[in-house]
Amino acid sequence: MGEPELEAGETTTATRPGRGLAIASLAVGAAGLTLAVATWAAWLVVRPGIVSAWVFSWVTQAFVLVLGALWFALLPISVLALVFGVCAGARTQPGFARIGATLAVVTALLALSGAAVFATTSWRHVGPPVAYFGTGTSGPR
Repeated sequence: MGEPELEAGETTTATRPGRGLAIASLAVGAAGLTLAVATWAAWLVVRPGIVSAWVFSWVTQAFVLVLGALWFALLPISVLALVFGVCAGARTQPGFARIGATLAVVTALLALSGAAVFATTSWRHVGPPVAYFGTGTSGPR
């Protein structure tokens, strides 16, 4: 016996093979954007206190390093979401793929700006957090 014939109104998964990739792009893009915004919020809450208080603790330094690492980790996440979206047809048809690709681009911009801020932040007389782990003051400031 033969395969059943499809009526004009029915669709199969073969007509839209990128549906799963579109949903994956949307999910990864939304998760990445949420993490990027949360990382920026944590940086803005913690960073001014670190700059004004000249006594650094190990916990604070580890927290700053984790925030910097999150920004760098968000870069491949956003690229993955963008690739999923483009493979699902974000350029040709509106839907989940285009939304996911847009979220991926916004995530990439937030992650790049955060990584740049982390890498170029002026640490004044103490250097970057990797180079200085003392908990005491090193003289008058």
